[in-house]
Amino acid sequence: MKKLLIAALIAGSLTLTACDDKEKNALIEQTQKQAQTIEQLNTQVDTLQKQVVDLAENQTVRVEPEVLFEKSETIKFDKTPSKSSDDYSPESAEAKVSVKALKTNMDWLTDLLVNELIRQFTAEGQIKIENKQQLVDYLQTLYADSLKEVKENKLIGMTTNFNMKYLGQRENIATFTIGYYGYSGGAHGMYSTQFLNIDLTKKTLLDIDDVINPDQHDKLKELLWETYSNASNNETFTPKSEFYVEKDFYFSHDGITFVYPPYAIGSFAEGEKELTVYWWQLKENKLLSPQFQNLTQYMMDVN
Repeated sequence: MKKLLIAALIAGSLTLTACDDKEKNALIEQTQKQAQTIEQLNTQVDTLQKQVVDLAENQTVRVEPEVLFEKSETIKFDKTPSKSSDDYSPESAEAKVSVKALKTNMDWLTDLLVNELIRQFTAEGQIKIENKQQLVDYLQTLYADSLKEVKENKLIGMTTNFNMKYLGQRENIATFTIGYYGYSGGAHGMYSTQFLNIDLTKKTLLDIDDVINPDQHDKLKELLWETYSNASNNETFTPKSEFYVEKDFYFSHDGITFVYPPYAIGSFAEGEKELTVYWWQLKENKLLSPQFQNLTQYMMDVN
């Protein structure tokens, strides 16, 4: 009887030991799986963090200047006696062509900016330029022609100048300008500023139709006219029948600001003129497209 009891106790002890080992092994296996899961999650977090950093870096524009073409020469004319007292030929003149672009940290953005420079020369369809090298070749021809014309016709000078600048970034919108100055004789040259608002997410150039609801353009024109006429005390340089919504604009602290070139709505002496539609006006009149409605509220809260 005692032997049976002892045998039973030994058998029970062995069974408990086996159960303990089994549970222990299961617990160890579970712990290892949890550790692997945690490690996988940490790896995923690291990957996501890197993606966020990469995205932030890619969405932050960095630029450096790039001179595409820059040549000039001062021509001195022979001082020959003139038989006419009306001869106002200059003693010297300058021929100059300068085009400066920007190289960014995004290849697609750099290409877009160069294409906008190319468009300055091809907009009228008389010249065909398809890439940067062709643009440089054309500028060399333009410079040679300018130099020849100044020399042969004894012009006061000839200048073609394009200069690109980066203004900054708000959210996913980066803004650049292309400043132009041209002179081919006369009392003064002509200049203008083109604004490029670029959606970094969609990789596209925004125009006014992207920002303003298409069915609200008449209201936008009305608000701009009110701003213009009030600033001019109703003595406007341009009549209402000839007033228009300028295509060049930028997102300012106060609202959307439209920039008009000289002579458009003011004299040359007044220079470029700016008209702003304020954020509260944009919201109140529901002018903005859905994409930019949140920007209105954000700017109003900030202000």
